Amino acid sequence: MATKPTRQQVEACDQFAEALVLLTQAARLDGKGKLDRGDLSEIASRLAQASPAFGLDGIVARAMERRGRLLGLPSSTVELLTLVEDVKPLDALLLTDEDFRELVERVNEELGEV
Repeated sequence: MATKPTRQQVEACDQFAEALVLLTQAARLDGKGKLDRGDLSEIASRLAQASPAFGLDGIVARAMERRGRLLGLPSSTVELLTLVEDVKPLDALLLTDEDFRELVERVNEELGEV
């Protein structure tokens, strides 16, 4: 039986998620560096090792939620991204703001048709 994360563990997960968002945002702003999916995957994996209470999926999901909130998107729509098989959350974190919004819109349209 898994134990409920402590308040400090939840705060740590939020900070790791924020770190991922800030890192990808900085890479987009700079525009000249190289931060690809492999690099981001390695960074996220190392963060997950530091936060075993949530693991990689938990941290990345929170990062996606945070990114969506920063763009003014409802958290429920961003949560849907983690459920769609062809959407890779780490790749989505690397998208431009416009491309991220378009991805959310596309997923909403696809799921609305189901």
